[in-house]
Amino acid sequence: MGKVSGVYALGGIALASEIPLPELEKSAEEADSRRRATIRLGHVPARIEGAVELDPDCFATPSQFLLRIPGIGRYLVSGGSEIVVEPEANAPPLDLRAYLLSAAFIVLCQQRGLLPLHASAVSSGGEAVAFLAPSGQGKSSVAAHLARRGLRVLSDDICLVNADEPPRPMAIPAAPWLKLWRHSLQELGWGADGLERVFSADDKYRFPLDDPRRPEPIGKLLFLERGEDGIDNRTHGGSNDGSEDRARTPEARRHGQVEFRKLTRAQTVPLLMALTHQAYLLQATGQRDRNFLQCSRVAASADAWRLIRPWGLAHMEETIDAIEDFVRGR
Repeated sequence: MGKVSGVYALGGIALASEIPLPELEKSAEEADSRRRATIRLGHVPARIEGAVELDPDCFATPSQFLLRIPGIGRYLVSGGSEIVVEPEANAPPLDLRAYLLSAAFIVLCQQRGLLPLHASAVSSGGEAVAFLAPSGQGKSSVAAHLARRGLRVLSDDICLVNADEPPRPMAIPAAPWLKLWRHSLQELGWGADGLERVFSADDKYRFPLDDPRRPEPIGKLLFLERGEDGIDNRTHGGSNDGSEDRARTPEARRHGQVEFRKLTRAQTVPLLMALTHQAYLLQATGQRDRNFLQCSRVAASADAWRLIRPWGLAHMEETIDAIEDFVRGR
């Protein structure tokens, strides 16, 4: 390994990196070998022998992952301990780091046995409340509005969960920033001046936060739904034959146009599996059983609800009022 630019803390992992990562704080403490991972520049092959070819630019085994982003570079993630990056000529450094801190970092965490969920999370009463949904469904905006009301953000978009150590699955803080579009920042009254973009060609920015350090047990899971669409089971990977509706528990709470519908454990597990980051990799590399066990432990430990709310900025304050009351137990 060449000269280390710094050791950076993210998601409980100390990243010793040859690539400067100005988006992250440098770690002030020496981490033991179990918590360290390295990021270095080097040659990355065009493919991994014996791996599953997910597409011509993506290969995976249970312990290795190779990703090529045209115009940016190649990333090789190995054993949960190393990421090798080979930039393409003239690759924008901002975009090179963006893929490193998203797709490559997520797989690194999976290889280390962590469960990365498509979720933002806040802390309330010493427990984590996770908001789960596919991309573009408002997870970051919900977390940002709750942060403005005094709740501490634990994660944005990637909620890392240690589901393997008793007594309860723990959400690992990984929120040095919120990734928000310009219009969301303007709505919050924060503005984009002085903020760094996530990708060079997108009007999306990193809004810095105080990065919390202490993991918290997961207390509530809220699956975000658009009210005008009803309940689209296909969105979260469930069947749409009506069986889930017939099995749904009767418990529900309303707050104006916002509704919370209680989910059973059997309903929650497949939703969590569908909303695991890079779930397709687990399927392709034969690790789906581990994912099922991890999601089952989370579902057994936390209360789960569908959060059905009207869509659009005109309804945001009403939605956040309802969520805040629910989260704070009012």
